[in-house]
This record gives sequence, structure tokens and C-alpha cells, in this order.
Amino acid sequence: MSFCTDRCLSGMSETDKIALFNRIRRKIGAPVMQVELVDEQIEECICEAIEEYSTYINNWVLTNRLGEILGLPSDMDFTLKYVSNSLYFEKSFGKSIAEQAGLGVDGTRELKTTSIILTAGTQNYIIPAGREINDVLWFTPSFINLFGLDPFANTNIAFSEFGASFAGHTLYHVMPVFDTIMTAQAAELRNRVRGSEYSYIIRPGAEGTKVLTLYPIPNPNGGVGGAGGAGTNAGGIGGGAGTPGTVFYCYYDRNSNFGNPDYSGNTSNPGWTGYSNTQISQGFQGNGLVSTPADAKLNYISYMQLNSVAQTWVKKYAQALAKETLGIGVRGKFNGTLPIPDAELTLNKDDLISTAREDKSILKEELKAQLDELSYNKIMENRALIQENVNKALSFGPMGIYLW
Repeated sequence: MSFCTDRCLSGMSETDKIALFNRIRRKIGAPVMQVELVDEQIEECICEAIEEYSTYINNWVLTNRLGEILGLPSDMDFTLKYVSNSLYFEKSFGKSIAEQAGLGVDGTRELKTTSIILTAGTQNYIIPAGREINDVLWFTPSFINLFGLDPFANTNIAFSEFGASFAGHTLYHVMPVFDTIMTAQAAELRNRVRGSEYSYIIRPGAEGTKVLTLYPIPNPNGGVGGAGGAGTNAGGIGGGAGTPGTVFYCYYDRNSNFGNPDYSGNTSNPGWTGYSNTQISQGFQGNGLVSTPADAKLNYISYMQLNSVAQTWVKKYAQALAKETLGIGVRGKFNGTLPIPDAELTLNKDDLISTAREDKSILKEELKAQLDELSYNKIMENRALIQENVNKALSFGPMGIYLW
């Protein structure tokens, strides 16, 4: 006995296969009517039914779990693998937010810090390639210091009447902290409105580098309100704080061992050599990671992997395909009529084809409706509705008496 090579019935004994084939024949009309289908044709119908069912299941997987698959190696077989929600997409999204704050999350990427020595009059500075910038420490100096106190504030005048020194250390300790904070905020607002805030822009550079543009232009040799002379770092914005001679920035190394060990999708897959030279010459693309639904490896499910509900659907669909094959490929050979001596025998070709296609359409709609009801969104909605009804039912019960 020769069977197809699709291996869709792998794991089944020959006895079970014959029993399945005979069942489909009986549903079509045997043994009362002759069913002109050989075992290979019936097996082909079963394999096509399994492929159809697997397609619907795999589409359901992509709809509900693509977020967990994105960024994982595309050579992984995801068929029947994810039995629980790993929240991979949500974790990777939370990880990217946490990394902005330098939290490091699960320790897969090390937050590094380095510095750039500034040059007077130079506004643009090059950041080497392979560095994912987290933060640039280039900001207006804090105004909460001795020089940020307002000499004309009523508090200062009142303290001076009691003999407190003006803007000295005595006043620094005696003066309320709230007044210092309000004074610093007022100074910052005045500087933002009337002066110039420190800011920066990061733009792409050549060969993967980045260009850091600083505002205002660094000017270490003096500035507004400063008393420094040439070659010093005094003066500048902030009551003598001056323009800093060094700017620090934090970054993640995208090329080191900590770059992307769990395929978060934030970086490429460095060093991936999944394609042969022949495949590359044929135009194969990608970096070995799942980036679209077409990349995820989802195979057809064999008959023995299906549960009883799925097997029932496959049997019914295979039966419809067998009727269609019998109507089109066998009894429709002579346009549905079989010439006999002195007469013609009309076969039931049209009935087989029409009922088969109707059965297929009904089975597809039933399966689609079932999978829609079992989507993650629908499951969460049903659970929320159950909880809401439970809370509503509990609200009608008597309230307990609490003793204090």
C-alpha cells in the first residue's frame, strides 16, 4: 500500500488509517454505492484538511502571540510551543522604558558613562559608532546655592535687621528651606525666559557615528557674570559656575556581549551567518530574527497531535474534500453522464460538488467563530464580565458587622 509523503498521518497505525479511510467512504455512500476513491486520494483529502486547520490555528497564534515572537530567532519552531503568555513584547517594551532611566532591568545591558573634553568655540562633537545614548549630562547648573539667593527678598531684609549676615553662612543656615527652593525656581525661570538654557541635539553621523551639538557654544574662557580671565574656567551662567570644560553622557554598548543576548529587537543580530553563499546570491535577506508574520516558523500539525475536537473537524472537512474530489475528478469525467448501451446514466456529480463546498464553507465559518471567541482579548473580556457579575452578586448580600 502506497501513501503520500506529507507525513500528516505519522504516528498512526495502518489499522487506524484503514479505519479512517473506510469511515470517510461510508459517509459518502459506501457500501450501498461504489465510492471510486483509492486510499491515496482519501489520505490526500485528510492531509489537506489538516493543512487547512493548521492554517487557521497558526493565524490565531500570529494574531494573539506575535508580540512574544518578534525578535526571537526565526529558526525556532513555534508550532504548539507557546502554551502560556510570556509577555515578551510587554517586557521588552518595559525594558526599553527602564533603560531610559538607567535601571538596567535584568542586567543584560550595562549602562556605561564616558566624557567629552570640550573645546572653546566648538559646538559639534563626535560620538563613536555602536553607542546607544541614554542621557547627556549637559544642563543648566543648579541655582540652589549661596549665589542664588535674592538680595532684594523681604526675608533677607528681615534677617539683616536681626544682625544676620547678608548672603553669608549664617543666613544660609537660618533662612527657611522653602524660601531657598522658591528663590531657586524663580532664578531658573528668569534664566529660561531672559537668558539661554543648556540644551543639545543628537544627529546621525558618518559610518554609524552620532554628532552631539551643544547649546550654547562652550566658552570656558570667561562669560556673563564671571571674573575669570584668559585660560581660566570661571564665569558663565549660574552665578560664576562657568561653562563646564567636560560633558558626560551615558550609553549602552550595542556591539558588546551585553548588546542583545535575548534578541530584544533593539539591535540587529551581529555575527548571524544563517544563509549560505548560494542563498545570499539568490537574494535571501534578513538577520535570522522574526520581524514579520512571514518569518515565524509555524509548521502544519500532524493528525496525532490534534485533540478530539480538532480531529472531528478534520474528519468532517476531509469528508467534504473527498466528496468534492469524487464529484469533480471521478464522476465528472464525462460531464456527469456515463454512456451505456442504448442509454445514458446520469451521475450525481453536481450534488456532490455543491454539498461538499457548502460543508466546507460551514466548517470554516464555525472554526473561525470559535477561534475568535478564544482570542486573548475575548478571554480577558469574558473574565472581566465574570468578575463584574460576581461583584454584582456579592453586593446583594448582607454587609458584615465590623467590630473595632
